Amino acid sequence: MDQQYICLATISDPNEARVAAARLQNEGLAVRVHGEATGPFPVTVGALAETQLWVIAEEADAATAVLEDIGVACTPWDL
Repeated sequence: MDQQYICLATISDPNEARVAAARLQNEGLAVRVHGEATGPFPVTVGALAETQLWVIAEEADAATAVLEDIGVACTPWDL
């Protein structure tokens, strides 16, 4: 079954994004991390350092609660 993912948050610090993703995974939520800073040649300057957290659409409410609990602002969008 193919699940739809939505972008739940964009975080300017790649390390903060990794910590937030780990927190979501710890809560049992599926998360995908996308951004230039996560690739084989990481770019961590300016807008290229932004990292997106994508979650399964059905889990967006639970993921939002987890992220807001640790101080990450959520602005959901999908393709």
